[in-house]
Amino acid sequence: MKLIEQIRNRKIAALNAVAIMVLLSGVCFAQPVREKYCPFLPSTPQTPGHPHPQPRPPASEIQLTQENGINVLQVNTGHGCFAEVDPYLNPPGTNFLPTIFTNAFDGSGNEMPNTLPSTPENPYNLHDGEPVVSRINPASPTDDLEEVFDHVEFRTNKAKKGPLNDFDLKAIINNLKKGVDILEGNPIANRLDTYSGLPLLHYKGPDKVGKVTAIKDQSGNVIGGNVNVHQVWFDTHIESDTAFIDPSDVLGVPWTITYKIDILRRGNDDFSPFAMYFDDPALTKPKPPMPHIAMDQTFYNMEEGTRTIFKIKMAPGKYYNLTYSWGWRSHPPRVQVTENANKMMGGKSLVQWEQAVFGGKTKAEAIAQIGALSPAKRMWAAFQAAQTALAKKDYKGVALRIGDARAAFRDWRDRTKLPRGIKPDPDADLTLLYVNNTIYGEFKDGSRIDFPQWTLRGAMLKVSLINGDYFDHAYQNVDFGGARGWENQFQSSVKSGGSGCWFTFGRVHWWMNIPMMTPDGQPFMVMIPAAKPDSQGQDVLGRYKVNITYNYEPSRRLRFYQFDPVHHDVAIFSIH
Repeated sequence: MKLIEQIRNRKIAALNAVAIMVLLSGVCFAQPVREKYCPFLPSTPQTPGHPHPQPRPPASEIQLTQENGINVLQVNTGHGCFAEVDPYLNPPGTNFLPTIFTNAFDGSGNEMPNTLPSTPENPYNLHDGEPVVSRINPASPTDDLEEVFDHVEFRTNKAKKGPLNDFDLKAIINNLKKGVDILEGNPIANRLDTYSGLPLLHYKGPDKVGKVTAIKDQSGNVIGGNVNVHQVWFDTHIESDTAFIDPSDVLGVPWTITYKIDILRRGNDDFSPFAMYFDDPALTKPKPPMPHIAMDQTFYNMEEGTRTIFKIKMAPGKYYNLTYSWGWRSHPPRVQVTENANKMMGGKSLVQWEQAVFGGKTKAEAIAQIGALSPAKRMWAAFQAAQTALAKKDYKGVALRIGDARAAFRDWRDRTKLPRGIKPDPDADLTLLYVNNTIYGEFKDGSRIDFPQWTLRGAMLKVSLINGDYFDHAYQNVDFGGARGWENQFQSSVKSGGSGCWFTFGRVHWWMNIPMMTPDGQPFMVMIPAAKPDSQGQDVLGRYKVNITYNYEPSRRLRFYQFDPVHHDVAIFSIH
């Protein structure tokens, strides 16, 4: 192990030496060497190259056809910046950029504060103060649901031998209520300081908006701002009280996000929020801003049974796209996103998309928008059916419904397999199911969650999209540096107890593989139609197919990022 570490250190030192030579030459402050940073796409004054914006590929070519009444989109991506080299046989590949220890710059030539995640002198360059760690009760929704099942089953088994006393009846009543409360996000005794209020049924999108509070100087000038975000991590899940951040009061100044991260059982991971930034919006008004740069803002170990308070420094709000919190040790699907609340998609803000589905409704009406095939919805329905059976003292019925809930619980715990009743499309590489405002996925060959078929340009990915919710979902596929380049800061997280990943604090030049407009200038989105509910449980599911031909090599950090761009939050299924 010591020899391996010495070899790694020598490689890191050599690459950093190259980066320092580039830095001292002044290249990163003026026009970068185009041949080095993007040899196969033309640069412009707005896209001169890393750490300024990298040249952007032409929009992907798209063709929409139908197959048995299902929309089929053929996507042919633009060619990227680099020569064809397999980054897995010849790592790290030609799309690996030199490390440059400066902030990024926008297309207007302005430096973007707080876009340098790490330096040799300060590995945690975007931390505003030291993280504060404290102990908490690590009990998770998973633990508490299992306890509900066990308590109810224990007493229904007793009922087989004779009548239950009042204590046992009350225990069943309380446990069934607790199961419903966990799923609905109602207050949970002894959990008020951790996951209580964060529903496993994802119907509270309109309420999950955090506005950045401006900080002003004595003259009333805005000099910064802050917004608070609470997340709980457990098993393969991240649940958060914030799905949208409104930075409208800090468009011209840096600001901070204060994260309260609770690590419950089986949630140990590295905190690495991945901030994605647009280019200067003034360059493209009235059109939306262009994709620019994204980065891991930190990489900090978090242990089970701890709460860590992080204060993370952000670039001025005008650049903000989103922050993607991914769990490296269980990814996919341990992931959650906070989007810019003011971002427009299809003529509506992202918050308006949530309001159109869940806003102005009672709790029951909002939950009714979630598809019946959702494992969380199945658990919820089973608990309610058990309550009805209990009222009739039908203990056998209660036991059967708890069996249903347990089966749904097993599906809910693993989003890398399709839940019961859904089979992978045999004609697709990957089948994605939208239910409960999230995404389940499964590869046809049953492989781990990566796509090893794509190592060189020309590879095609076939994705079959199924919508089990009773509202429309969308699909987007994003490149994290394959076409335009990716960079690492090479600062190890080992000292803080991290997973030891040497490629930390990475920066990438991102790009969308599915264009937002057709060639004739019309707005375009992949929209998977809503499922049609059926009283007999035979819902007619919405379907769509997308075939993407990649004309560049993937980055070694992430092959592609898939998500629902109109209902983001936890509706993500990224592929390494």
